[in-house]
Amino acid sequence: MCIAAIAAAQQKADIEVGYTAHHPNMRNGKDDMTNQYILLANAEESKFYSPRTEYIDSLTSTPDGMAKYNEMTRTAFLGGKMGDMPRRDGSYYVVKSCRDNKFVYYDNGGLEKCRYEEDIPEWGWEMVDSAKTVLGYECIAAVTELHGRKWTVWFTLEIPVSAGPWKLEGLPGLILEAEAEGGKYRFVADGVQRSDKDISPVYMADEYEKTDRLSYLRAKRSFLDNPMGQINAKFAGKISVKSADGSAERMFVPASVADLIETDYH
Repeated sequence: MCIAAIAAAQQKADIEVGYTAHHPNMRNGKDDMTNQYILLANAEESKFYSPRTEYIDSLTSTPDGMAKYNEMTRTAFLGGKMGDMPRRDGSYYVVKSCRDNKFVYYDNGGLEKCRYEEDIPEWGWEMVDSAKTVLGYECIAAVTELHGRKWTVWFTLEIPVSAGPWKLEGLPGLILEAEAEGGKYRFVADGVQRSDKDISPVYMADEYEKTDRLSYLRAKRSFLDNPMGQINAKFAGKISVKSADGSAERMFVPASVADLIETDYH
């Protein structure tokens, strides 16, 4: 009965958009890294997620699925086909509810799974005298600031759905491209289609520890600054990473070289 009630409560999407999400390589701060995300949206709800990650999360949410996941991993490893091993892509989910005026964000804050709720901001979008065509749609430029970064986006009035990649939305049309100042974080749409897919809940959502946005960001940055310290503390180990000269090697660059997508946690 509970499962039936949850299924009945799921809303159908009106539109599905594929995005390439660009972010800096936190190991060197230079390389442009990408993940593939999907946005499912209607007038009231949306979910932004990595389909590959959701597939793995769906497998590992049940005993039978976990057994299949382990077998896939074992087969790829024994066959020397490391590229066939099931791997997550982008790590986070962003679920929006206009009825509740909330985002719910799910991600790893270091070694722990975290989730937090955040009020949808009162967007201070400003239109910019700039336009471009994205996927054949005429787009208008707008700018805003969100949690420490200035964003420029291009949205189209031809698709009157107030949605976009990640947390970006609040315009009278779909956001098809977005770029943070400096260009290290970008989202570029690579496909748009009508959809009636369910905007389904996040798998194993109850395994994510509830926190707040700034605590999550600080935990994530703390892990990047000292990953081995946290790993050793959790697993009672004494593992270290040394460079060629025997000195301690930093696994990730400091925030001054490559920071998180939101920077107002400092």
